Parts: sequence; C-alpha cells; structure tokens
Amino acid sequence: MKLGPKGGVLNPLSASEVGRIHEASLHILEECGLRCLSPSLLQVFSQGGAQVNGKTQMVRIRREVVARALELAPQSFVFHGRDPAYDLRLEQPRVYFGLGGSAVPLFLDHETGELRPSRMADMVTVTRVGQALSQVDFVMSLASAGEVPEQLHYLYEYHAILSNTVKPVIYSAPSRPDAAMFLQMAAAACGGEAALRARPSVMLFTQPVSPLEIGDYNEGMFEFAAWGVPILYSPAPMLGASGPATLAGALAQGNAENLAGVVLSQLIRPGTPIVYGVHTPVLDMKTARCTYAGTEQALARSAMAQLARSYGLPVFCTGAGCDAKAVDAQAAAEATMGIFLNALSGLTLTQTMGTMGSGTFGSLEMLVICDEIVAMANRVIAGVEVSEETLAVDTIGEVGPGGHFLDHEHTLRHFRREFFFPRLFDREGIEAWRDAGSPRVEEVARARLRQILGAQAESVIPPTIQQALDACLARLAQATPVIEGRKVLR
Repeated sequence: MKLGPKGGVLNPLSASEVGRIHEASLHILEECGLRCLSPSLLQVFSQGGAQVNGKTQMVRIRREVVARALELAPQSFVFHGRDPAYDLRLEQPRVYFGLGGSAVPLFLDHETGELRPSRMADMVTVTRVGQALSQVDFVMSLASAGEVPEQLHYLYEYHAILSNTVKPVIYSAPSRPDAAMFLQMAAAACGGEAALRARPSVMLFTQPVSPLEIGDYNEGMFEFAAWGVPILYSPAPMLGASGPATLAGALAQGNAENLAGVVLSQLIRPGTPIVYGVHTPVLDMKTARCTYAGTEQALARSAMAQLARSYGLPVFCTGAGCDAKAVDAQAAAEATMGIFLNALSGLTLTQTMGTMGSGTFGSLEMLVICDEIVAMANRVIAGVEVSEETLAVDTIGEVGPGGHFLDHEHTLRHFRREFFFPRLFDREGIEAWRDAGSPRVEEVARARLRQILGAQAESVIPPTIQQALDACLARLAQATPVIEGRKVLR
C-alpha cells in the first residue's frame, strides 16, 4: 500500500471563516434548497428526512440530516489497485496525484506535434504511460474513443483503461446503465463481482449541475453504493457563471452542493465511501472560457481542501492541468503552481496531470513533465526530519573546521533519501548539455515516452483477465443500441 505524504500546512481560511462558510452552506440547503430532476433520487431524499416538494422537485435538507450523513461517511478507506502495491489509503491530509480527467476530444500527438481528434489507440497509450510513471497514483483519461459510436464511448474507454493498468481508476458514467456497465467491466478486470466488492479498484466520478441541481446523471450512485464501491461527488460552480464571482460565495454554494451529495450517498447506503470534490473553475471574463489554472482558482482549491478537512473527508480536485496550448514555460508554470499548492493544502486526490488547453486535450509530454513536478512537490511536503541522527552534531564535530563531508559515512547514509534527484530536468554543466544536443525539456520528455512505449515488457494484465475483459466488452456492446440517423443498430 502507498501512504501518500502529508500536506495540509497551507490554510488560507481562519477557523471562524471555515465556520461561516459551513453555516452559509447549511442555510442554502435549508432555506434555498436544490432541485432534483430524478424521481428515484427525489424519493431517496424524501424517505431520508429531507423536505421534498414533488410538484416543484425542490429539496430542502435540514442540518441534522447533513450532520448524520457526515457521521456515517468514512473518514478513511483504501482505494485499491488491482495490484495491492498500488493501494492508496485515502484520508486527511495524505496526498496523491493522477493523470487526466474525463474524456477529452483532442490529443497532442507526441510524434508529429499535431493536435488532432482523440482515438482509441490514444486511450491505450495514455494508460500504458500512466501505469509506467512512478508519480501517477491513479488513472483517469487524457484522450477519448473518438472513432467509436457515441453510445459506446464510455464502454470502450472503460475497456481501454482497465486493459492497460492495475492502478486505481476513477471515471465517469453518464447514466445508471453506464454505471452498471462500468462495474461489470471492473468486475471482469478483478476476477469477478466478489473480488471487486472485497477490493474496490474503481471510483465513480459524478457531478451535479451548478447551481443547485441534481439530475439522472447522478443515478449511477445507486449502482456503486449497492456494490460498496467509492463515489466521487464533484460539483463545479464556475465563478461568475454558474456560481458567484466571489471566492467565498462560490465555496459556500459548492460546499452546499457537495454536502447534498454526501447526504445522498449515505441515504442510499450508509457507510458508502464518498470523496468530497468541489471544483473551482473561473469564467474568464475576457475570453468567456473556463479556466483550469487561474490563480484565484488555485487559492479556492486550497480553501476547499481546508473545508473538506474540517469534515474529515478525502477530497479531490483539479490542480495539475493548465490553460496553455503548448508544452512551454506557461504550461510548466501553471502545472507547478497547481501541484505545489494542492500538495501543501493536503488535497487528497489531484487530477489533470497532462491535461492542457483548459481541459480540451491531453499531452503525454506534459504528463511526463508533471510526473517530475509531482516528485518535487512530494519531496517538499515530506518535510524536514529532526532527530539526533539528522542533526548530525557528532558528525559536524568529527569533520571540524576546514574539513568536508563528501566521504563521511553520514553523508553516504543519508544523501539518497534527503536529496531529490531529477529524472527529467537537467542539472548538467553547459558544455555537457550542449554535447547532448542542447535538448529542451519537452524533447527529453518525448525521449522518455519512447523509452516507455518501446519497452517490450509483459502486459500488466494476465491473459485470463484480458480474455474476460474482451468478452465483457463484446457482450455489453452487443446489448447496447447504437443510433445512426433514424435507425437503431445493434
């Protein structure tokens, strides 16, 4: 099992400010309410003690119901890999990082430099690289199954990911049937339903619609809760658009939406593992585009992580993604700021390693660069160990004035653990760098990719599991109607 380093040293809110935002969120849930467009979820709220108006579909949730749900939601649980070496203990304030997010329409081809539509082959390649990179703790997507009929997109994407990694997987399911297919595919990858229930290795990514609306998109929670598989509930009030333009207001609304999701998960099945995940995107008023790397967005994520910590819940958000369109200084600056602030804030699961163009395309070069940045951030939050051994008073006395520590046993014992050694970034002298062809970091990242993808290592997926995944894909694809024009094909 991997125990992530502990962050949580960055706290932009005072204790009283956390309390005020919490009270504002409870007021929104009790007095303003939210609209639930799903009859089945509306019934769950009604049976769970919320005030429900069936005609208007409005739901008001009393603070006692919220408090009860927070008591039931696990504060710590294991998000399993199919290989136990990749198990993650999700708890405050441990920190982990993952590649990508939801499917994206475009892909930056690392061989040609072309920005083109995503393909299934890209899903496979991305997942293989994510499996190989040491700082990628969980897997999402940097591409999409673009050439597959729309009704089958998610099914083929599940197959591509689960066939190429044994790390924990987070992914979307836009409907209850899609969620059921995701679970069936995950069960095939684990060796059966019982194995998946015993060691859940996937997590449902589901989102309400801001402001304050829940729909049938969220009905996949029924399937995952029934299996005891974790749910990530992730509202995304966009500052200035679907949420207030003020950080405090967006946090109050997003927190209310997230608390409603926590309530819903615990009403469906008490004890369901739930991850708190308020996104904090900003509507850029000059471009009318949603940001991925806004400065105020990063600050809001830190405050949001602090709110989640006050509830004792694991927390998820963006942080490694960027608005840049090229693998350049802007991309590196945006990714570094997001990764380091999230790590210092103790944000449990940071997504979007390798995500570029404000979430419109994925880049494998940027994923490899983010892997290096995450390693640096993890070293920072690991902190300074202070002990008799590390204070080295006796060693300093032995070396004395005018001496050196280079060949001392103490140095040999400690330098590998204390020092960060970059795998990608260059520290050579100028002449050595020139002799190597003066490579830019994106070129070094590209060479690393070729090394990973050129390796002829055995598949991480046993043949019997791959056969089960292939059979599950064929069965579910055959059962899913595909609409072309006005015809329904099978």
